[in-house]
Amino acid sequence: MEVNKPKVCGACGRDGAPLKCPCKSEMYCNEECQRQKWGEHRPKCTVHLKKKLEKERARVGRDDKAVGFAAGELGVLFRDQDRLDEAAEWMEEALRIFRVVHGESHWDVAIALGDLGDIYRRQGKVEEALATHKQELRIARRVHGNESKEVADALNSVALCLKEQGLYDRAMKKYEEAHEMFRSLFGEDHEKVAMVLGNMATVLDKQDKDAEALAMEEKAL
Repeated sequence: MEVNKPKVCGACGRDGAPLKCPCKSEMYCNEECQRQKWGEHRPKCTVHLKKKLEKERARVGRDDKAVGFAAGELGVLFRDQDRLDEAAEWMEEALRIFRVVHGESHWDVAIALGDLGDIYRRQGKVEEALATHKQELRIARRVHGNESKEVADALNSVALCLKEQGLYDRAMKKYEEAHEMFRSLFGEDHEKVAMVLGNMATVLDKQDKDAEALAMEEKAL
């Protein structure tokens, strides 16, 4: 899906900008405004990054980890622009490369799985997202041990998918694991603890446990 952005110049802020960057994420009044903004926009320009990736492919081959990182960067940028089909395509390519380079159990593979799971979920492919985040969780435990920020993040992602499937009791169990882990690692007042408490409140709300949901929301504040 492509987002219709307001036609506001990315350099001077004027309305009705007629010139669009080929990446479709920035509008400009004219070429002067485009040149003025280019240094800031270049790291986020998907057209520029695609060209950079193709040069890297020609230099080191299609299965080099540098190409994997570039593909992953494109996947994240397209995700953030809500261009989810393109995001999935590039993140799947990043994942393929990292598996070729590192095998199944490397942390680069887990990071790509986490990002890809998020993209799948946003696409409404919740079953695929859940399977992907479960793979991420297995690698996180293997690489970082059973209690780590990485494991807790993956547990939270698994729980989010379970919640979207309506599997509220299973989701709550995963959220509780993530909450306890974040609390143990960072203390009660950390933003990650508050995030999971907020997620737990949404599950309680879905279960029509209004008083418990309100108490959980207040605890997250």
